Amino acid sequence: MARYFFHLRDGTDELLDQEGREFADLEAVRAAALRGARDIIGNEVKSGGLVDLRYRIDAETEAGEIVYSLPFKHAVNIIPE
Repeated sequence: MARYFFHLRDGTDELLDQEGREFADLEAVRAAALRGARDIIGNEVKSGGLVDLRYRIDAETEAGEIVYSLPFKHAVNIIPE
């Protein structure tokens, strides 16, 4: 198992994951990033806000290599008016 860190970024600001989590493969990393993005979006909506869809989750290895990047706008289906 390899350790991955899930950093929240928008191009200007970032919130870095200091602990990371272990996953067996990249598919599990992708699923965790999607769950994380949806949790953040859902909690924001429950608090009465709307999350900035310019944010993304970058999954990095312990060596600092970004192996997966999930923009928030790809974590949800946006239905146009």
